[in-house]
Amino acid sequence: MNKDYNPYQNDSTSNSGEFSYTQTGFNPPHAYYDEAQGSAYGRPPQPPMHHQPPKNSGSVALGIMVVGLLAVLLFTAVGGFLFFLYRGYDKIVEPSAGTLPGFLVENNKPPADEQPSASEKTPDPGIGVDPRFSLEDIARPAPQEGKRLLSIPEIVGKAKPAVVAIYTNVVIDRGEFFGLTESTVAGSGFIISEDGYIVTNAHVVEGARRVHVYLEDDRTFEAIIVGVDKLADVAVLKVDAEGLPAVQLGDSDKLVVGEIAIAIGNPTGKLRGTVTSGIVSALEREMSETPIPLIQTDAALNSGNSGGALLNAYGEVIGINQLKIVFADAAKNEPIQGISFAIPINAAKAIVESLIRTGKHEWPMMGITVSTVQKELADQQGLHYPGVVVVSVERGGAGSEAGLREGDVIVKVNGKDVATTKQLAMAKNQYRVGETVTLTIYRGDRSMDLRLTFKSSVR
Repeated sequence: MNKDYNPYQNDSTSNSGEFSYTQTGFNPPHAYYDEAQGSAYGRPPQPPMHHQPPKNSGSVALGIMVVGLLAVLLFTAVGGFLFFLYRGYDKIVEPSAGTLPGFLVENNKPPADEQPSASEKTPDPGIGVDPRFSLEDIARPAPQEGKRLLSIPEIVGKAKPAVVAIYTNVVIDRGEFFGLTESTVAGSGFIISEDGYIVTNAHVVEGARRVHVYLEDDRTFEAIIVGVDKLADVAVLKVDAEGLPAVQLGDSDKLVVGEIAIAIGNPTGKLRGTVTSGIVSALEREMSETPIPLIQTDAALNSGNSGGALLNAYGEVIGINQLKIVFADAAKNEPIQGISFAIPINAAKAIVESLIRTGKHEWPMMGITVSTVQKELADQQGLHYPGVVVVSVERGGAGSEAGLREGDVIVKVNGKDVATTKQLAMAKNQYRVGETVTLTIYRGDRSMDLRLTFKSSVR
């Protein structure tokens, strides 16, 4: 793919480009014939006679030179006069100062064509210059008491030793012809404790037979998988080591849109320790791939960055790099750049703790698919507004057992209003598996309460 290609290749059969020619001699006539002497026919050959140019030829040449010189002088004079008129036109027609009330006209300004272009103008020293300017100043996070803002090199120096490259061996079924083959998958992660706990994405270690971890100082460890939460795409690994460098976890709830974001990871699986920078582009982005509202960033993320650290200006981890949108529309395949997502560290903390404590993390599940009711849709289909409409009900799930049906509109969970899918998800995640809540719903124009007991995401 990266082959060098030179469109300008020499053709060994082409002409060298050097031209040759042959000079042939020219023999002048052997004799000069004068009309006064008549024809030379029948006479013996006469000795050659030298031609004498007419005596008045020098005068003619001199006259031509004089005429040409006069023509050049006349042309120069006319051209100079026209050029003067053109260059001085604005001065000739420019009114004198005070001609127009309220306007000051400078008669000594240079003509428009003598004024330097924008690219030629030299800026005045001091105008618009700020020796203390830094791009980091325009992407500052919300101030946090007792913390000092770091430069990008300081952020990298603080966190990079604890960011690791992860390589897993997985078995892939390539069909009857190729059968089972072993392949290597690359990803990233970061150490959260000195005794070797590492956080990464679940999809990085999915189906792994062996997991190897590479540290910044080139140390290598084989890791075990402590636990995996596929729904949230979070996993925890463990290596047998002590005194390892560890990251500092930040507070993703304090993020503001526009503040700096630094990503460290292992893009392509061959560029360990790569640092990219950007900003926090948006917060609480809802994606169908995860129940957690995500951080959007324009820091460059590529295959292999998954599971790596997203850092704030204090050098703290505020997200787990997870997703990158490659195409704007699956049907059109239009590639886009600068849209990536990370799992907020505050949402991941409880999951990581649960995985380390129990080896699993259970999400309370309602067993339904829902959508926010739009005002126009509500008017067209006679749905209650506002609320969250049930699109489908999983057979044998918590919603089915509670009596929910397609088209029901959920408006409250234990008395708390919900008008969007985000609000419903936040309300649901406050409860544990096995707990029961009261749902207030509208079925058509009739209101009713249903009792729902949450089931586990782990089967």
